[in-house]
Amino acid sequence: MSCDPVRVTGYVDGALGPAERAELEAHLGTCPSCRAQAEQERALRARLLSLPHPEFPKALESTVRARLVYAPRPRRAWRVLLPLAAMLVLALLWVRGAPGLIATQLAWDHGHCFGKEKLPAKVWSSDPAVIERWFEDQGTRVPRAPESVLGLTLVGARYCMLMDRRVAHIYYADREHRLSMHVVPGPVRFRWPQRRESMGRTVQLLHNGGLTVGLTSEQPDAVDAFARALSVQTADLDPPPAR
Repeated sequence: MSCDPVRVTGYVDGALGPAERAELEAHLGTCPSCRAQAEQERALRARLLSLPHPEFPKALESTVRARLVYAPRPRRAWRVLLPLAAMLVLALLWVRGAPGLIATQLAWDHGHCFGKEKLPAKVWSSDPAVIERWFEDQGTRVPRAPESVLGLTLVGARYCMLMDRRVAHIYYADREHRLSMHVVPGPVRFRWPQRRESMGRTVQLLHNGGLTVGLTSEQPDAVDAFARALSVQTADLDPPPAR
């Protein structure tokens, strides 16, 4: 047989069966290297066995048994789950206000509404005052929407649900093109106008009169034109500076 250090250790520990033990003993008679390993491991085993054994306290067994019987109950689940739930809520709030996520939701809702066979408006009008008053009657403030920009004309409006937000959705359209103006309640984290591309659509988030407004269209120039129109109308509504 060839040298096998693992089997030599098993031989010293008495872990080999009769056949393996006889085979290894025959090998040790002809192999100085394996015989030296066996002698060294026997000597090490003898030294370990000669070490003094520590004495355990007489009351050790009774102490262990008492602790097993009267071990403290595990903490109630709510003490562990409550902090985890709080962390989860904070994480969701943080993600909820991310501009990228908001833009994706607005792009999806734009395609969802204009993709229907009939536009699902709840109020139909090309008069911005009518649309504004309809939302105000339901407790929502919207910006003074332009009547028409680049041929895209005000059509109507409704509320749409985006995750947990009830968003005002104002529709503009002509024969070929579409634009959505969303008024997004709640926190949205951005300081300057945010422009994103999502689902083949351009989405621009901006602040207008204390409101978060999202403009969405397949035509980037339409988004730009509406953003300029909203900024001009907001400036016109501001009071003149005091002299």
